[in-house]
Amino acid sequence: MGCQVSNISTYMSYSTKVQEAKQGQSEIRRNVKYTNQLLTIPEQGVMNLQDLFLKSADKYAFKQCLGSFIGNDFSFMTYSQVQEEAIYLGSGIKTWGLANEVNEYMNYKMKLIGVFGKNRREWVILDIANILYGYTMVPFYDTLGPDSIPFILGQTNIETMFLSADATKSILKCKEKYKLQNLVLFDQLTEELERELKNKGYKLFRYEDVVQNGKSQIQPLTQIYPETIYTICYTSGTTGNPKGALITHANFVSAVASTQVTDAQINENDVHLSYLPLPHVMERLIIISLLYVGAQIGFYRGDPNLLKEDILKLRPTIFVSVPRLYNKFYDGIKAKMAEVTCLKKAFLDQAIKSKLSSLRSQATYTNSLYDKVFEGVKQLFGGRCRLMITGSAPIQQDVIDFLKIAVCCPILEGYGQTESSALSFSTARWDPVSSHLGGPAANTEFKLVDVPEMNYTANDIITIHKGEKEEKLAISRGEICLRGPGVFVGYYKDPQKTAEVLDSEGWLHTGDIGMITEQGGVKIIDRKKNIFKLSQGEYIAPEKIESIYNRVQGVAESFVYGDSLQNQIVAIIVPQYDYIQKQATSMQIQGGFEELCQNQKIINLFKQNIEAFGKQNQLNSLEITKLIYLEPQPLQNLGCLTSTLKLQRHIAKQVFAKQIENLYKQEVQ
Repeated sequence: MGCQVSNISTYMSYSTKVQEAKQGQSEIRRNVKYTNQLLTIPEQGVMNLQDLFLKSADKYAFKQCLGSFIGNDFSFMTYSQVQEEAIYLGSGIKTWGLANEVNEYMNYKMKLIGVFGKNRREWVILDIANILYGYTMVPFYDTLGPDSIPFILGQTNIETMFLSADATKSILKCKEKYKLQNLVLFDQLTEELERELKNKGYKLFRYEDVVQNGKSQIQPLTQIYPETIYTICYTSGTTGNPKGALITHANFVSAVASTQVTDAQINENDVHLSYLPLPHVMERLIIISLLYVGAQIGFYRGDPNLLKEDILKLRPTIFVSVPRLYNKFYDGIKAKMAEVTCLKKAFLDQAIKSKLSSLRSQATYTNSLYDKVFEGVKQLFGGRCRLMITGSAPIQQDVIDFLKIAVCCPILEGYGQTESSALSFSTARWDPVSSHLGGPAANTEFKLVDVPEMNYTANDIITIHKGEKEEKLAISRGEICLRGPGVFVGYYKDPQKTAEVLDSEGWLHTGDIGMITEQGGVKIIDRKKNIFKLSQGEYIAPEKIESIYNRVQGVAESFVYGDSLQNQIVAIIVPQYDYIQKQATSMQIQGGFEELCQNQKIINLFKQNIEAFGKQNQLNSLEITKLIYLEPQPLQNLGCLTSTLKLQRHIAKQVFAKQIENLYKQEVQ
């Protein structure tokens, strides 16, 4: 029961029950096609990522593999050339003794290699070299924060790091380098930068020199086992120090296998532009899955401002992004369409109305009459995009539905965590309902566990409104728990944090609150970990509130906070520039954007918008804030977001500490 689905055949279902419910939890469910056994490998003989890449390199030897933007276009290496360079690189690392072995936790013997840089061909070739020679990759990235980088250096005792020129600045800022001594440079540095690094005690190597050294002394490949640790993936998370998730070859192979049987249907003809951060498992899984089927992968130039040009040059067939970026595309497209007038506007409105109706009733993405209207939108993504994928966070239904009809292709929603190797749920092409997780991956079984303090149980009764009638529905709600071969083995050197998320039966407790839908899928409705209490003892779930605030007219982003000593919440609102300017003109208020954000009439307008929209979406009085601060800068510019554009609450709380204090003083007065 739950999300109502119209005009869907009864055989179209995401999951089925494999074990009865127990006290305090729902039944256990699996993918309808994998009820007897969860999927662990994509095919016989592929037991680890080394098997996977060697098989692919042999099968697709002369196909284009990895492309860099050189000059005025993308230049590609073939699968055979990539394999050759990875072998040289892995051999060079071995002969120069750059991968130090550690055995400091639960008898995990690992040879660690760090990497710090934006997406690029050399990054993935290093990843493949590590796969072939049994090294464990530890990716770093800027949004971990200045305190997190030395924390990871200290926890892992890494001695060697591959890095790009722009990453050297972050390394130089580290007060303590621990055992890090070898820096392998992807790029040429200035003499001044080289001198600074050497003065700090670092030994500098050139990437090309390590490759050439290995070429002259090729080493045999290392035997890899399914339980070999493939990577330590540090999550920036939303609170405290980062946690290093230990992900094995078996974990990732099962995730690749599951990707192959989703509705993505990726194949050797696909072309992908890699720009989402490679240190995160979502993009890494996409890359490895594409390598397995012999697809082409091009890397953006590292500049977000050039992303649109990179898309037009590469013309990808699949486009992977996150909701915040899709929202920007959506806002830009809608703004452009708002300029259309007269007969063209009438035809455009009819096209949108007709296509949305077909999409939401029959999951139809194309229309021979109306698709021509959206040709310009299709060209934004290169003109040959057959599939789009979104993950990392929930996406608003009006945004994803509009993009589906405008780009004229399916957009699959995926869900996973670092701890579940990126893929745990995904939607299907046949489903006309958007804004949910879809069904469990082929390597995953799930259940929902009661969260009584938030009034979510496996036996909930909810009321839905159909016109003037009310209808009672029995529905399972609770914390989403996952189990299967994709679930990680634990956090490095942190048994306490491991025990908090991984129980004795192997269930990963995600912290996300979900409900089981009519088709056996899951929809996230809340977040367990981020709840807080106000002074009157009422629990507040800020993510739920923010998801609604972000849909309020004029709101681009929001951060909701509540002090347990206070009786109401406050909200930091990043307004949409165009909306502010339009309203200021209408209200005859003058001033620059920052000045307008401080204008009390503008602030009151946002309060009214939030109150009206909040009531429409069943927020209670405590969830509708009366205290707001309009912030002119995007949260990303203030360092409040992770590299996957998730809100880091502990940082946002620090950044806006003064504003929060002032807002609560307003209440006292």
